[in-house]
Order: sequence, then C-alpha cells, then structure tokens
Amino acid sequence: MTIAKPLPVQDIYTSSALNPASLSIYHLGILLDNDHFLYSISTAQNEPLFVRLYKNREGLEISRFLDAVWHQDDFLRKRFAHVLFLMDVEKWMVVPSEYTPDGKEMEFLRAYYEIRAGGDGEVVYRAHKEILRGSGAAFLALLPVSLYEYLQARSGTLEAHHLSYRYVQLSRHLIQTHLQHRPYIGIVWLFLGTFYYCFFAGEQLLFVNRFSAATTEDVLYYIQGLHNLLGIDKGQVGIAVAGYSTLKPYVMTVMYRFFGTGYKDLGKLFSTPSTLKEVGLATEDLLFLTMFGADN
Repeated sequence: MTIAKPLPVQDIYTSSALNPASLSIYHLGILLDNDHFLYSISTAQNEPLFVRLYKNREGLEISRFLDAVWHQDDFLRKRFAHVLFLMDVEKWMVVPSEYTPDGKEMEFLRAYYEIRAGGDGEVVYRAHKEILRGSGAAFLALLPVSLYEYLQARSGTLEAHHLSYRYVQLSRHLIQTHLQHRPYIGIVWLFLGTFYYCFFAGEQLLFVNRFSAATTEDVLYYIQGLHNLLGIDKGQVGIAVAGYSTLKPYVMTVMYRFFGTGYKDLGKLFSTPSTLKEVGLATEDLLFLTMFGADN
C-alpha cells in the first residue's frame, strides 16, 4: 500500500563517481526504524557514493513506511550487487544461542514483551532469529508480519539483520583487527538521537543495548553507569565512537577527555574522500551501511 503524499527526503551526499546507469556493480546498505529510512550506495571497496534519508513524519506503521519509500525511490527498485538491510525494531533481545533452539524464539520474547494478537485473532508478529558465528549470541526480534513476509520474499537478494546484530558483528571485526589493547573494549554506535553500546572483554560480548541520547552527557552517563555497575575502572576500558549523528564530534571530544589514552579515533584507520569530508561525514560514520567487516 502506498500513500499519495510524498515522504520528506534529504540527499545527504552524492559523489561524482556514482554511475546511476550501473547500479548493479554497487552495494546498497539500508537502515530502517520507525522514524527513518537511511540508505547508502557504496562501491565493492566500501567507498560511499550516495546517501539519502527519508523521515516518517506521518507516523506510518513501519511496514507501510517501508512500502511508501520503496515506491517513491527509483534507486531502490534497481538491482544491486549486494543489499544489506538493517532493522531497528523496538522489541528485541540477545540470549545465549544454545538456549534458543528453532521454534522456541517466541517463548523468550513473550517473557519480556506483551505480544497481542490482531483484532480477528490473527498473528501480527513473527520472530526473527540470527546467530552471530563465533559469538555464542542469538539475536531475537519481533517483526510485524508484513515486514517479515517482505524479507522472506527477498531472502535470496538481500542480507537482513537486526541493527544490534550488525553493530556487534562490526564491533567484533574492529576489535580483532584494530582495537584490542585493553581488557575491555566499548564501541558507541550513534544514529541521530539514539545509540547502541557494544561492550566486550577482549572479543567476548558482555553487553549490547540501545539508548536515547539528546546530549553528549547522556552517552557518557549510560556507558559509565554500566562500567560502574560491573566494577570496571575507566582505565581498563578502550573506547571508540562511530555512526551517523550530529552529536558524533561532541561525543568523540567527551570520550577523549574522559578516557584519555583509552580513546581510539576510528577516523585514523580509514581514508575518507575529500567530497565526503565536505559534507561533514567520515568513512566510519557509514561503516554499518557498507559490507565492511561483514561475515557472509
């Protein structure tokens, strides 16, 4: 179902290297939540070429929002070499993978969330499960049936994950290749007014959760609150910051001041095209929308 009124759209970045006639050679990365649809077209070498943001100002249900964007945007209906589809649905959890045999996912989700049937008793949610290889973690999420069926119908053409899975996956890759220098490592993944915090002991996942953040102080409050709860001194923690948010430079500054030598600047690990810098973005801001560090 589509809507007549066009959705608000913002083209954040366009590279002159983008060839709209040859989209089939590029990668498409999508992030969908209740309020936003952000996507990036990138090369096979993970260089962003185009970034666009839609806003759900009409408050459409997430599946209708996705459908409206799909029908409004000509790029999205083209064929790409690979599509990475990330969902940030509200009802999700992470549990040890050995506790969640196939068919038992709803039992765990019902223990934490009220799952109501539709008006006629029909099922309105389906459980989505992903197991991140080598982590021992299973990521469970409740998807509206229409969104679940959309992904099922395209399972051969896109790679779909809950956003928590992708952030943990990418965090583990960064730790293995660049960041493992202290007993504990935390990576803050910002997206507009929210952030995920992925916290590890070495390469072992200890914690991942999503928070709202209106200020940089909110970010520091939540992550240091976790460290204090676990009895971990800030001198034992290495910290990095990434993601798409106007808060990012301020969060980076606060983390550097608070954690000192424990702070690691991801911007020093990746080269950024000058045209991307001109719009205030860095390569690490969009890593989660590229295939960088993905386990295929």
